[in-house]
Amino acid sequence: MPLDLHVFRTLSDNAGALLHDPATGACAAVDVPDAGEMLAAARAKGWTISDIFITHAHHDHTQGVAEVKQATGATVVGPADARTSAPLDRVIGEGDSVALAGERFEIWHTPGHSDGHLSYIGLGSKIALVGDVVFVMGCGRVQPGQMDRMWTSLSRIMALPGDIRLVTGHDYTLANARFARSVDPTNAALAARFAEAGTAKAEGRFWALTTIAEEQATNPFFRAGEPALAAAVHLAGKPTSQVFAALREAKNKF
Repeated sequence: MPLDLHVFRTLSDNAGALLHDPATGACAAVDVPDAGEMLAAARAKGWTISDIFITHAHHDHTQGVAEVKQATGATVVGPADARTSAPLDRVIGEGDSVALAGERFEIWHTPGHSDGHLSYIGLGSKIALVGDVVFVMGCGRVQPGQMDRMWTSLSRIMALPGDIRLVTGHDYTLANARFARSVDPTNAALAARFAEAGTAKAEGRFWALTTIAEEQATNPFFRAGEPALAAAVHLAGKPTSQVFAALREAKNKF
């Protein structure tokens, strides 16, 4: 039986996410930006949080973990560098796996945005929890000197099957779409998605869920190997990793 997935706004633009197994009642919170909002979302669904999956140690993803653990007794897993901000029951890293009822998530170390950043890859459930590595039509900020690591992390995620759903860490969708249009102005799929982003913003809809296929079609960082994107940053014929780095620097200044 497929996992239920609920993604919602928490804090100002963070994504709250709950994964629920209808057969067993097991329920995982993906990071906890705000404990009260996470617990309220679970109550509204009639779900009880049994697990907490931490993607990375940044405060806006971990600050509510201790309170939710105290309230629910949830088992907390995450990267080693989250130990200073969250009560981990198990430290996980590259090559490990975690389970939610019968669904297994492979653990990938995906640094660049943060040193210990993990992505949880559910090939069976077709869900990947990618934290702040990928956003809708964008990617996370890169630590100084970490462009190559970020590109490696992003490239692994880009290679997943097109129907994998990506649960991202924030809704920066309209801002990302505006930048994407500036460097990929002739992309018809992007034009349509840009219009959708404007409508979503106007209607107050939260948008932090996407698919690999949608990002392959519209995300400039996924499309760094396309000649049009290389030309946009004056790097025609250069390695894709260099194009990615130039695009990310351009986004920083956009």
